[in-house]
Amino acid sequence: MKVMDEGGKMKPSGTVMKILSIFESGLFIKILSVFITSLWVAGLILANIYVIMLAIMLLAALSIVLYINRDQLKEIFQGDSSAIVEDERTQLINEKASTMTLGILIAIMIYIGIILFAIRSSYPQFLQAGYTLFALTFFCFILYFSSRAYYTRKYR
Repeated sequence: MKVMDEGGKMKPSGTVMKILSIFESGLFIKILSVFITSLWVAGLILANIYVIMLAIMLLAALSIVLYINRDQLKEIFQGDSSAIVEDERTQLINEKASTMTLGILIAIMIYIGIILFAIRSSYPQFLQAGYTLFALTFFCFILYFSSRAYYTRKYR
């Protein structure tokens, strides 16, 4: 519904403005993210490829919206920028914890992959899992070193 202002121009009603403010505040993006995650889980539980395909399509649409608004993402997801959410100490702790977690996870994946590869003569059904762990470990190394190189160049 549109309403006339003093100059005779049409202006959006209060309901339309409320809906637009939901889109601009990021609440819609957050709700859509939860909905897409729910679709993923429901698709996996129900083993329904159509639900998963719907989630992929919605994720692609959401990615386009996030790419268009990439400059405002911090404001959208963190809200008020005047409130201090974390300091440098918290960021350092998070960085160290995530690096330690990645290192331990990669080491565990390598050891389990070696064990599964070593028992291939007794349990050949686990050989594919061993190869998969090696491939994931290799992918993690590539991802780690490429992101490290990217951020090294970015923050020189």
